[in-house]
Amino acid sequence: MVLKPLYGSMNSTLAKTIAMNNPNYSKIVEPFGDAGSYALYPQKKPAKQHIVNIQDEEMLAIMQFAQSYSNSDFSTLKNENWNSDQDTFNEVQMISDTEGEKLVYKHLYNKWYGMSMLGSDEVNWNVLTLNQNNKNKLFAFSLMKALLKTVEFQNVDPLSLIPSDGFMILIPDSQNIDSVKSKLTSISGLFFFAGKISDGSQAIQDAQTMSNLNVHGQEVASIMMNSYSMITNYDSRLSKIDPANYSMKGGGM
Repeated sequence: MVLKPLYGSMNSTLAKTIAMNNPNYSKIVEPFGDAGSYALYPQKKPAKQHIVNIQDEEMLAIMQFAQSYSNSDFSTLKNENWNSDQDTFNEVQMISDTEGEKLVYKHLYNKWYGMSMLGSDEVNWNVLTLNQNNKNKLFAFSLMKALLKTVEFQNVDPLSLIPSDGFMILIPDSQNIDSVKSKLTSISGLFFFAGKISDGSQAIQDAQTMSNLNVHGQEVASIMMNSYSMITNYDSRLSKIDPANYSMKGGGM
């Protein structure tokens, strides 16, 4: 059975795609590690050095806790109140810790039993989770600690890590997709880029404008199906897009 860490790796379909199409490497660099790190994907090839950059201070503190918590820290975490009800939710919101076990408790409690409107930071109790108790999910923490044991965390501008001397996994957020794409043709080290696109014609356009690179298109399932333009500068099992085979008026991936 494959265990999923509490914070997951990148979307499991995307992480599996990378794992099946890796070049040889001894070092992995992830400039965009906030949304989910490949370091937490159990089927990845081990690397002698693995750097994960996380800009969000809270997520950085959570990942560092998961990397090096003590037995005492974990016992305290397990003994927190993991039942979902309005009173406990209100008590959890009073926690102001910015690091350590209490921060992780609040983060997980809100993740499991809270809800928020799209684009809002305000978390409200999800009444549909009444009396749920996900304490048993904490067993995945031991897996996280093992997978993160040799990871080096950084907190810098992700664009400052491009290029790097390691195998770069470039999965930027929407606001950085174009900036990262503009750097791809000048990168000499090996990289795997994946950026969300609105439709297949964008991947075909990438294949036209970056003819010296390998451009692939893939549908990736998460909460909903998303299209990605995947670009590498090394050969892989992924099918390379040949723009000549598509009509820009009606062609898809």
